[in-house]
Amino acid sequence: MLDGELGELVGEWVARLRREVPDAVAVFLTGSQLRGDAGSYSDIDFDILVADGPRDEWPGFLAVRRDRPVRISTWIRDVDAWLAGSQEPQDWAFRLSCADPLRLCWADESWRDRLDRTELTYPVGPPEVDHFEGEVGKVANAWVAGDEPVLRLAVADLALSVVSVLAPLNPRPPVRSRAEALHCLLGFDPAPAGYRADMPTCLGLRGEPDAAAVAAAARRLVTGTLGMLRTHEETLAPLLPAHTVRSLRDGSLHRLVEDAAARLPA
Repeated sequence: MLDGELGELVGEWVARLRREVPDAVAVFLTGSQLRGDAGSYSDIDFDILVADGPRDEWPGFLAVRRDRPVRISTWIRDVDAWLAGSQEPQDWAFRLSCADPLRLCWADESWRDRLDRTELTYPVGPPEVDHFEGEVGKVANAWVAGDEPVLRLAVADLALSVVSVLAPLNPRPPVRSRAEALHCLLGFDPAPAGYRADMPTCLGLRGEPDAAAVAAAARRLVTGTLGMLRTHEETLAPLLPAHTVRSLRDGSLHRLVEDAAARLPA
C-alpha cells in the first residue's frame, strides 16, 4: 500500500495528468514507488494510455515531496503499443524475463475491463550468438590497438551478449527491478568456469582492474561460453537463426571466435 503522503501526491498528479492529456483512457502508477524499493531521490512513474496512435511521448514534471523536489516521469503511449511492448525483451532487465508492477489509478469505464491488471510481463530475449561473435572481434581489435576506453566498452557489450547466450540455460522467474536482474544473471548456473568473478569485471563492476586484467577476464568468459555453446548446442539451436546453427555445427563460428580470443592476454 502507498503511504498517506505518497498516496495523496499520486492522487493529485493523476488528476493533473488527466488534464494534461485530455484524450487519456487510463493512468497507471509504475516503478519503484509502487514496488516499495524507492530511494530518497527516486522519481514517480506513470504510464498514460490513449486510444489512438501512434503515440510515444515522455513528458516530465517536477513536484515537491517532503520539502524536496521529485521528478514526475510519464510515458504516453497508445493502448496497442503499450500491449505490444509486453512482447519485447527489456534492456533494463538485461533482456531477462521480467515484470513491471502496475496500479490502475484511473480509467475510462469503457476501457477498464480491457486494461485493468497488476503487472506487465516481458519475455526473455533470444541468445544473441551473432552479437557474441561480433563483440569478441571488437574486443580483440581494441586490445591490439591499445585503446583502453574502447576495450572496456567492447568488453561490457561482450558480457551482455554472454548473458543472452546463458539465459535460456538458466530459466528463472521474472525479475522486477534492475538490481534483481543483476543478481539473477550473476547467479547463473550452469555458467562458464570463473563466471562469477569474470562477469562483474567485464561489466565494469569490480573496482578498477587494469586493461590487461579486463581483457584476460573477457578471454576466459569467451572461452567458457564457447564451451557452453558446444555442450548445450541442441538446447540452443532451436532458438537461433539457421545460419548461426550452421556455423556452430560446422565449427566456423568456434574457429573465428577462438582466433580473435587468442589475441587477448591469458
